[in-house]
Amino acid sequence: MAVVNLLPNADVSNSPAWTLSTGSDIWALLDDDATEEPNNDTNQITTTSAGFPSKSCTIQFTAFDDTGVDSIDSVQAVIKAVVYARSRTYNIGMYIGNNGTGAASWAIEDTGTQNSFHNWRTHSFTPRTTSTSGGNAWETEDVDNITMRITAAALSGDTLRVSYAYFRVVYTEATAVTDNATFFGANF
Repeated sequence: MAVVNLLPNADVSNSPAWTLSTGSDIWALLDDDATEEPNNDTNQITTTSAGFPSKSCTIQFTAFDDTGVDSIDSVQAVIKAVVYARSRTYNIGMYIGNNGTGAASWAIEDTGTQNSFHNWRTHSFTPRTTSTSGGNAWETEDVDNITMRITAAALSGDTLRVSYAYFRVVYTEATAVTDNATFFGANF
């Protein structure tokens, strides 16, 4: 098995809008892994409110290079987020979709109630072994144009911050086929 991470590369929507720390592109704020403390990170999206209608943005990810791939075994959403202030809680929601012709679609999954922390927290969602709730195997067109909707499901106070989002794709590499005539010579 092999693993590749697909990173954000386009915005689809931002409504009700998260606040962007800089610029106008959500994907550009969420495509690199932050190493600084949350309150010093200059590339993040934030909100001070949650609930219905929650803050919601949708971003698209890089296409999956299926060269030498036998099967896509699972796709897992990962989001790095936190509330930096003390004694607060939050809940991040995530939805897998597809901005193209693929079949990927899942009901929303969330982190459940999380406590505030002094550094970023990595939230790894359930690895999905099929592209739809109907059980279809992942195909390249499902993973190409894959999208992630990120929602602020709950927040007890202060600022909810999101700094990084990606899809972890686990796949089986194709095995090379060698015919005996080529391997042993034509006179075998």
